[in-house]
Amino acid sequence: MKDREKIRQIYEVLPKLNCGLCGFTNCGHFARAVVEGKASPFGCKQNPLSGYKISDIAGMKVPAYHYGLQPVFTSKLAGAPAPQVLRKEVRELTRSVNDVLSRIENLKSRRGREYHYSN
Repeated sequence: MKDREKIRQIYEVLPKLNCGLCGFTNCGHFARAVVEGKASPFGCKQNPLSGYKISDIAGMKVPAYHYGLQPVFTSKLAGAPAPQVLRKEVRELTRSVNDVLSRIENLKSRRGREYHYSN
C-alpha cells in the first residue's frame, strides 16, 4: 500500500477534531507523521484506542493488550457529540470569554480615568 493511501486510511480512523492535542496542527498532519514514523499511532488523545487500528494500517506490530486494558474497538466514541456540535459550543464559549474580557478592559479604563480625574 502506498504512503498516500495509508495516510488517507489513518485520517479516516481519526475523529477529525483538529484539536492539536497530538502535537500536530490537524488530523491530516498527524496521519502523515505516523506513516513517516515521526509520531506514535497512539498519539490521538481524543481516541487513544484508535492507535490499534492505526498501527494495523501503518503495518506496525503492537501488543494485543495495552497496560492491562482490553481494547474496545468502536468506530466512534459512544455518546461523544458530533464535531459540528463541539465547534458550535467552542464558538459560543469564545464569544462569552471575549465579552467578559471586553468588560474587564472597560472597567480598567473607567477606573483609570476616575483615578486620573480625582488627582
